[in-house]
Amino acid sequence: MPTTGYLREKKGRYYAVLNLYDSTGKRIQKSHATGLPVKNNKRKAEQILKQLCVEYDNKNLNFYSNIKVADYFKKWLVAIKSEVRPNTYRSYKGNMENHIIPYFEKLGTELQELKPHQLSDYYKSKVGTISVTTIKHHHQNISKALADAVEKGLISINPATAAKTPKQTEKFKAEFLNRVQIKQLLDYLEGTSIYLPTYLCTVYGFRRSEVLGLKWHNIDFENETIWIRETLQQSTKEISGDSNYTSSTKTESSNRTLPMIPQVKKILLEQRDRQMRNKEFLKDAYISNDYVCTFDNGKEITPNYLTKKFHTLIEKQNDFPQIRFHDLRHSVASNLLNDGFTTVQVAEWLGHSSSTTTLKFYAHIDKTSKLAIAKSLQAD
Repeated sequence: MPTTGYLREKKGRYYAVLNLYDSTGKRIQKSHATGLPVKNNKRKAEQILKQLCVEYDNKNLNFYSNIKVADYFKKWLVAIKSEVRPNTYRSYKGNMENHIIPYFEKLGTELQELKPHQLSDYYKSKVGTISVTTIKHHHQNISKALADAVEKGLISINPATAAKTPKQTEKFKAEFLNRVQIKQLLDYLEGTSIYLPTYLCTVYGFRRSEVLGLKWHNIDFENETIWIRETLQQSTKEISGDSNYTSSTKTESSNRTLPMIPQVKKILLEQRDRQMRNKEFLKDAYISNDYVCTFDNGKEITPNYLTKKFHTLIEKQNDFPQIRFHDLRHSVASNLLNDGFTTVQVAEWLGHSSSTTTLKFYAHIDKTSKLAIAKSLQAD
């Protein structure tokens, strides 16, 4: 049905009033200011009205909705809760409720009036307060939400596809520890609750969720292998009650089997014996599960606890590099590349989706290709 409308006079000026319809077929009138005084401007006002009708027809929407952008994002969060993994929902929810929704609530823009430049303005407003990488994550969240709005017929095109995000001015260079510093770190942490997960991460470069999601049934002492196939995710009451939960690995390549070196085997056997002794001593007070990294009472170590505890302990050592827990993964990659292993080999060890990912973060320390060039030049 073609969009129709009429002119209305208000305080000496013309307003174009359009007849639109919601999803139930109910007529909704939407008023647009023409900016024209009533005197001698009727024909111009009629032209504006006609143009507005054409614009609404060209939007090719299933129906008109006056829902605001912020309100749509709130409804979208509710709608996708059961459709995505809990940790993905948690990320969406944090970005939306802490940053995106408050900004667009102040803006007050209707969803069907949202323009790409308004999204670009939002991204610009965040520069300096959060990282460019995080801003790009916000863009991905917004784009996903608006793509769903297109599917529902609320908007005809996704304005996020034309919005501009800030450029990364400087490539990320990961902090890392050399082998001497790693030994000093482990000596310092020995006897603490986070020694085992820290040690395993300094050997295998595990992600935090991978080391904490490691279970005994994925450890084969006879064949001396460790199978990374699950991750531990932090839960909230809203998402899945009080319990944390395991999920699949980040990517298919993250699902990998690694060899168990002798020192790792020794430490894991000691941990298994320690858990058995604690279970016998605490009896019913012991929390039985299959996790490798646990507290003395058997409860699994959570991701947030590991990060906070690591930061607290590192902070107490002023003469020690102030690294993040994730920098242990960077340390493994950096040391392996410095030892002459190829990016392909390091990518397989870390569970990167491709060696391109490895190069993206560690190209500045990759000695392999440079050494090959140097040897070739020496041969001449």
